[in-house]
Amino acid sequence: MRYSFILITLLIISFSCKTPLSVSSVQMENISNQPSSFSDDSAIVRLVAPYRQSLEEDMSEVLAISSEELSKAKPESKLSNFVADLLMNSGKSYCRMNNKAFSPDMAFVNYGGLRTSLPRGEVTVGKIYELMPFENEMVLLKLSGATMMEFLKQVAARGGDGIAGVKLGIQADGSISSLQIGGRTFNEAQDYWLVTNDYIAGGGDAMTMLAEATEYLGTGLRIRDLIIDSLKQNYKDGKRIRIELDGRFYYE
Repeated sequence: MRYSFILITLLIISFSCKTPLSVSSVQMENISNQPSSFSDDSAIVRLVAPYRQSLEEDMSEVLAISSEELSKAKPESKLSNFVADLLMNSGKSYCRMNNKAFSPDMAFVNYGGLRTSLPRGEVTVGKIYELMPFENEMVLLKLSGATMMEFLKQVAARGGDGIAGVKLGIQADGSISSLQIGGRTFNEAQDYWLVTNDYIAGGGDAMTMLAEATEYLGTGLRIRDLIIDSLKQNYKDGKRIRIELDGRFYYE
């Protein structure tokens, strides 16, 4: 024990007597981070190659042939109509297959959620990922007539979104001038079912009134996957994408 104590003491004295270090000079050099500055690691390249090839093949799969380019615009566009109609049909199919006693009255796709246009000609899996890069889930909300009206006032004030099942007339100031849901005049005393994405259902994009939904049904289905599956089936059936403007959202 005595020798250990002496050794520790000597070490402490030795370190405490060292001259403090100080920086005398600093040299700096720019190091380029351009791709050409780095060489590929052949082992990593070989490891990743099969997955990259498989991914590229998946993304290049043709899902549909479009008769024209589909792009978004306000108050109504062929692209927003296309996605909203597909979401509406998917919501109805889900309810039917799961023996629900209801079906969506309206579908809503937020304008900002459509991230690119779809090209004329071949539409690939990759283009659908570009269109909807988010992992949004399809959800269904039961809304009172009062909440639905508040929601649609917000839609009207924005001057354009993707809607289906609704015919919405608005004034130049953004107020609602006429409203039909499911081909019938809106009835504030009635409940309505809305199919949309989980981001909107959670109050995103200033849709905070949807927190007042009396029922929330998550489906576990990704909207992007629903689009891909629908297009695949239509392509097998020999159908092309043909969308018409039908005045579902208009100014009076």
